[in-house]
This record gives sequence, structure tokens and C-alpha cells, in this order.
Amino acid sequence: MIETKVAGVVLNSVSGAPIVILKDSKNRILPIVIGFFEAQSILLVLEKVKLPRPLTHDLIKSIIKELNAEFVRLEITTLRGNTFFARILLRVRGQITDIDCRPSDGIALALRCGVPIFVSRELMKERVPLGLSPESTRPIKLEEVKNFRKTLEGLKPEDFWKKLKEGG
Repeated sequence: MIETKVAGVVLNSVSGAPIVILKDSKNRILPIVIGFFEAQSILLVLEKVKLPRPLTHDLIKSIIKELNAEFVRLEITTLRGNTFFARILLRVRGQITDIDCRPSDGIALALRCGVPIFVSRELMKERVPLGLSPESTRPIKLEEVKNFRKTLEGLKPEDFWKKLKEGG
């Protein structure tokens, strides 16, 4: 396993998808496509934004603390098809517990808890085909994520499913 840091969150202007960029000490990167809600959660930590009420990842951090558990590390382990797999390692009553998670949720939680993010050596060697180029990516702004959330909040459930089926 290789320790990485979150280098940032960018927006792929071709697909419109947010991508979290992990970087190791040798400047190798691992781009992972994530959802807008997870991008917002990660950006809130990176930009040191304080909210009056806890979001989901803040709640999970509080639960871990209240249960006297310790978030030891996040491990991003494999890529199957187009899906990355990760696991949270928690120490509970002296025993390590391994919990399956999506990398984006694990990263959002790891940043909040100040724990290291590790990536398997195999993933850091692979070329992940995302069509990333300086022309197709740019840093995502927290405001863009907020606007996306407002759009979703104003959408009726039937319109949401209709848009999904249309590929919009």
C-alpha cells in the first residue's frame, strides 16, 4: 500500500463528473470519479468550511468517537470494471475491523478524521482511462456543487427519474 494525499477535486468538462485526485510522494496520481454530494463533502473539508449542523460524514465521525473506536486508515484496494473498492480500518476494543465503503465516502471521512489514505500498489501502477487532460478538467468550485444541489432539491421525483432515463 502507498500513502496518498488528496490533491484536489476537479470537474471533467466533457462528462461533467467530479473527480477526486489522489497523489503519492512520487507525484503519481489516481483519479477517481465521484458523485457531487461526495465532492461537496470533500471540498468542505479542503476549504475548511464550518457548517452549523453536521453532514453525514460528520455524523459518522461523531459515532466513531462516541463508540470509543479509532479510524486507523482508509485503503483503496481494487478496481473492478469501472468501480473502485475501498475499506475503512477501525480499531474497536483493540481489534481491527474492516468495513467496506465507497472510496469517495472513505475519503470524506478520512479527511475529517485526519487519517492516512492508502492506495494499493497495483492501482498506482495502472493507467486509469478517464480521458483526463488539462483541457477536459478544471478545479471544481464549491459554488458549482451548491448549485447542483439546489437544482436537485427543486426537482420533483418523477422529473428526476425521467431525466435519469433520458441520460440527462
